[in-house]
Amino acid sequence: MPQEERKLIRPQVLLLGNGVNRAFGGGSWGQLIRDISCNPDVPEDARLHLPMPLRAILVTGDCVGVQLRSAGEILYGKLGDPGHIEMLQRLLDLNFDHILTTNFSYELEQAAQPDTPLSEQRLQDMMHHSDGRRQAEAKYLFYTYSAVDWRGRANRVWHIHGEGRKPDSMILGHYYYANLLEKISSYVKSEGARWHHEQSRGEPVRIKSWADAFLFGDLYVLGFGFDVSEFDLWWLLNRKKRERADTGRTWFFAPAERLEPGQINEKEELLRVLGVEVRHCGSIRADGTPLERSLGFRAFYDLAIEEIRALVAEHRGE
Repeated sequence: MPQEERKLIRPQVLLLGNGVNRAFGGGSWGQLIRDISCNPDVPEDARLHLPMPLRAILVTGDCVGVQLRSAGEILYGKLGDPGHIEMLQRLLDLNFDHILTTNFSYELEQAAQPDTPLSEQRLQDMMHHSDGRRQAEAKYLFYTYSAVDWRGRANRVWHIHGEGRKPDSMILGHYYYANLLEKISSYVKSEGARWHHEQSRGEPVRIKSWADAFLFGDLYVLGFGFDVSEFDLWWLLNRKKRERADTGRTWFFAPAERLEPGQINEKEELLRVLGVEVRHCGSIRADGTPLERSLGFRAFYDLAIEEIRALVAEHRGE
């Protein structure tokens, strides 16, 4: 397809959560909370029901940043299972224009070069920023991304809630989520005229931040459960539906739940209300042992990746 035509095609954007990592034995967000816990008034085996941002404040005694700095290498992530690497490489093969991830860890960066040790220098070399900033940010990585080389192509991977080597950038705790949402809201107000102007001239919206990619790209949500505590992303979903400029479509991929008569999946219904198309890929959420559940999720991700591949090709006009 000629380059001049390609520019008019909407960006194809992946929003990747921790689900693929979990399917191959990776740590959960609950495990991270346990790893940073230091509040002596909260027993290690306590069953906590607070939303994740507030839970982080409780278990650290409102010292989230301090505890994250002490977390060290657990925030880098590990790739040991060849199947895990292969699945991440299949995602890189889809050649998304942007990959947004809520993970602090670097599984995609590692999967792109599995035989090269992950080092601070290597991560620094990958770090780039859009023309929305003069330099990469130390915190709230709004304009900063990793350029991850894969098969001769630099994938833009945006760690939208921060990354492990920069503890000040990590969004974990209600205070930090609220600050990020304030930044997003201010950005949307300031950039609205630009978006409208670019589209009125028949041009695609320039992607200066990960919020631009979220709003104006065709967004494929995989391995991210859209927990209700992720209120910055719920706000953006609502904004994407309300925005007067022409925004992209959104698909949410998850195995179906077994529901009793009269029971509904409230979260999926809410996603639909906000204009999201829910795709189950013919897959039912697996029950049984942890291994059986992991294998069930791996099978689901296999199906979902192929469905995403077809949708991306369709929306690129290939």
